Amino acid sequence: MSIDDLFIAADPEVTQRERLKAKELKRSAWLKGQTGQGRCHYCGARCHPGALTMDHVVPLIRGGRTTRGNCVPACMECNQEKRHLSSLQWQSRMEEKRLKRAAEENAPPRTPSTEDQSDAQS
Repeated sequence: MSIDDLFIAADPEVTQRERLKAKELKRSAWLKGQTGQGRCHYCGARCHPGALTMDHVVPLIRGGRTTRGNCVPACMECNQEKRHLSSLQWQSRMEEKRLKRAAEENAPPRTPSTEDQSDAQS
């Protein structure tokens, strides 16, 4: 059983109301100040402020609210990849990616196997 098996979507009416609040917050000086720093909350990448989007840490569909404490600037890649994941799920996925990238960077160069060499000679 995974955490997604326990997923219960938020009330659509509440979600719609929160989306309207999000539109207002996107126009606020507070969010402009957050994005103006030019850094993704999740991966830490430096981005042009116009390239950052507003993301709900706890997604609306999971019952999150549109508040300053639940909204952060995110690069488009992180925002699209995170989608409806919970914060814990997203952190776990980011850690897996970081470990995989580190392992690939530290792996010895691949040498052709005997089968690869015989295939190349055929």
